[in-house]
Amino acid sequence: MNNTHFFAIMEGDRRQNVLYELLTASGCEAQILPDCSRWNEENLPPPGAILVTASASSALRRAAEREGFRLLEYGAIPSFQRENGVITAEGAIRIAMKHRLRILRGSRALVIGWGNIGKPLAAMLQALGVTVGVAVRKEEQLWQVRAEGYRPVLSAALEQEAGEYDLIFNTAPAMVLPESVLEQLHPRVLVIDLASRPGGVDRAAAERLGIKCVQALGLPGLLTPVSGAIAIQHAILEQLKEENDE
Repeated sequence: MNNTHFFAIMEGDRRQNVLYELLTASGCEAQILPDCSRWNEENLPPPGAILVTASASSALRRAAEREGFRLLEYGAIPSFQRENGVITAEGAIRIAMKHRLRILRGSRALVIGWGNIGKPLAAMLQALGVTVGVAVRKEEQLWQVRAEGYRPVLSAALEQEAGEYDLIFNTAPAMVLPESVLEQLHPRVLVIDLASRPGGVDRAAAERLGIKCVQALGLPGLLTPVSGAIAIQHAILEQLKEENDE
């Protein structure tokens, strides 16, 4: 690791504070910058600095080009996406345990989405003795889900299938649980929406129907900031090492 790097860390949740501690402890120079909405010229990192952020707006990109600092968007790094998915999945199970009055073993859970969060979440649930269904958009994904030992569900058929589950996790950033699907759910179902805002659940309809829906965003920063920060650190250092090796 080249300790001459100067890292400017975009303010966010508790992970950024831990990341600052990890980087400075390893001998790097670092500072935490305020959120972009509160920026002024004094807040900009110096030329040559590496600004660490999950993703950058067009205004931030223009500022980087103008001022000569570099953007490093860890949210786009595949290794971070995978590790963050595992951390989020574990947090989702913690949320489920908090809001249920029964243990998970023996329950039937539906995971909507087969990506960086959905895959580890389904595996963790199955290991806990849960019967797991996985909903996917594409028919060609159904055999993959079946091969992993889960019940395959096509997202287009949720209205017919979702009522069989007493626990539903949504990871898809789309409206996959509209009122027409929610009307088919068991009245004591717990829905945990992990998708970024606005989420994938018609929350107004869920409230009218008396369905408990928990919007669980930013779980790594909220529940496990140290693990979340380590995932960011590993991703950015790996990215810089790969660039130095080229």
